[in-house]
Amino acid sequence: MRILQGRLKNKEYGSKKGIETTRPTTSLVKEAIFNKMADHIHGAEFLDLYSGTGAIAFEAISRGAERAVMIEKDALALRILIENIIKLEISDICRAYKNESIKAIRVLDRKGAKFDIIFMDPPYEAKVSIETLQALEKSDILKPTGIVVCEHHKFEDMPEELGRFIQYDEKEYGNKRVTYYYQKEVSEVENG
Repeated sequence: MRILQGRLKNKEYGSKKGIETTRPTTSLVKEAIFNKMADHIHGAEFLDLYSGTGAIAFEAISRGAERAVMIEKDALALRILIENIIKLEISDICRAYKNESIKAIRVLDRKGAKFDIIFMDPPYEAKVSIETLQALEKSDILKPTGIVVCEHHKFEDMPEELGRFIQYDEKEYGNKRVTYYYQKEVSEVENG
């Protein structure tokens, strides 16, 4: 795998080949996501849930994110993520943790962690995108001007609104969709 743009452009990193638990985001979809996030990425605190290969977090770092945290529950994928962080020489600004993503949201919330961009790409068969979005909505880990980006199967319909999250865009690419959310202002939530 290869980083598409930014300071790490064309650097290669490893992935889990032949194992069905990771499904790397294609270059076309990755480029579309980063074009959409362009105004948010520079200096961002980036959280990558269901990180898999780490492709999105590595691309975020390459394009100017200040720091990235990756959450992955699969031990082999996590080992490869850590090896890639070392290979790409970004261990000072990038961390990978073994945990189930919804549990990790609660842990990060308890620790007071805050992120500008939260990306999630759960396994399609798990159908946990809405559950993960609900966990994010119950937490306080997204900064007020932050965004949530959800890559999911095209047949998993995401809500237009969930608590303080409002869908502002959605694009379909083959068998997947990418849905984008921002937060209502606190006063809007309180006033309904």
